[in-house]
Amino acid sequence: MEQITAQSYQWSVFKKMTFRFAFIFFILFILCLDWSVNPVLSYLFYEGYLAELLDGAVQWTGKNLFHIPYTIISPYDGQHNDRTYIYLLYFIMAAAAVLGTVVWSMLDRRKANYDILYYWLTTVLRYYLAFTLFLFALEKFFKVQFPDLDLYTLTQTVGDMSPMSLAWTFFGYSYGYNIFMGIAESAALLLLFRRTMTFGAILTIFTLANVMAVNYNYDVHAKMYPTALLVMTLFLLLPSIHSLFKFFFTGQPTSLPVIQAPVSKKRWVNYSKTALKILVIGCTLVFILNDYADYKNQLIASELSKAQSGLSGVYDISSFVRNQDTLSSGDPMRWQEIIIGGARERIRLQGDSIAFLNVSEDNHEILVHGDRLSLGIKEQEIYNELGLTISTYDNMDSIMVAQQAKSRLQFELTDSVTLKLKGKIKNDSVFVIAIKRPVTFKDFRLMKRDFHWINEVVYMY
Repeated sequence: MEQITAQSYQWSVFKKMTFRFAFIFFILFILCLDWSVNPVLSYLFYEGYLAELLDGAVQWTGKNLFHIPYTIISPYDGQHNDRTYIYLLYFIMAAAAVLGTVVWSMLDRRKANYDILYYWLTTVLRYYLAFTLFLFALEKFFKVQFPDLDLYTLTQTVGDMSPMSLAWTFFGYSYGYNIFMGIAESAALLLLFRRTMTFGAILTIFTLANVMAVNYNYDVHAKMYPTALLVMTLFLLLPSIHSLFKFFFTGQPTSLPVIQAPVSKKRWVNYSKTALKILVIGCTLVFILNDYADYKNQLIASELSKAQSGLSGVYDISSFVRNQDTLSSGDPMRWQEIIIGGARERIRLQGDSIAFLNVSEDNHEILVHGDRLSLGIKEQEIYNELGLTISTYDNMDSIMVAQQAKSRLQFELTDSVTLKLKGKIKNDSVFVIAIKRPVTFKDFRLMKRDFHWINEVVYMY
């Protein structure tokens, strides 16, 4: 296909070297780190053996180059935690980009410029950033990322919250503020079109800067991910930096450059490009909208089922028997409260100690586990032994119970307020009686306070 670019000129050696590195690193980032953006990459990761390839490379790098003594935990789909695995993956991608840049430079020394390749790289980045930020916007619109405050959060003292939990509570309180954040992140959709790319990039930079400010200052688990997205956005904005500086600081007339797309002399090729663009944008938006709607409906159905069954609530422990020995209220092994319902279902022990639980209404059982880091390490060890397969994933709870990383307890709601549980915690038999506390959301000052235009008194304390 014959293509014509607006103008060809000689790039400097530094510009060509920088572009080669950026091209390799950004493409690797999208393929290896963020496979959850679309079903094609997700399929490649799980069905195309990319997961096994990356796990092998990361494990080898961690053990042999950095001599990491602990278990390296692999991320799940869509997770962006700043765990050891992710930092090692960044290192591998950067090393591959450096090596690729050297080889590419040796093989392609006479290339004058990469105008056409630059266009396609910016197209990939524009679409990736637009859809990624829109995914996060949907998490705000559907209130998935920052769910409504639940009974665990409302009964937790501020002093016992982690900085991230404090931030999530702040964002989770107001749906209106979630809509505002979602609209700000949706501005990234302007990146889909070359003529609105600069404006979209400016808005996206401010949005990502705010995300980074929250994540860095509230110790949120994902700091490097929004930083990488910001770097990508700055890369898109580079051609406009000089014009923007002139516009804002010199008062001189200027115009914003628009990235030139390759143009074919064959009309059907240009029409096909337009049709493909509409198809990609339309199908992607429909897919992610449907995916989030289904996920939100599942959450609503689960919470509604617990509420209708009378299971949701805060339960005070009236009796805790372990190996036929009734533990006193001061015993550190004794539970104090069980909170069921909402995004955070927990067991409170002494002080600020907690345990985590997963409730299965159909089986009338709960799975209890303690420290999440220890649980993650155990899961990774199981995957390392049995392989990253669907069978292992589906049977993970049973395997964890068999290896005593989780405890399975059967429960019975004998009346509207009494919850009885029995089972084993490790090798100890346990029998628990808990009484539901008569508490509702409107019992908390935070939930009583509504919006007021007129405020005669400052309700700060």
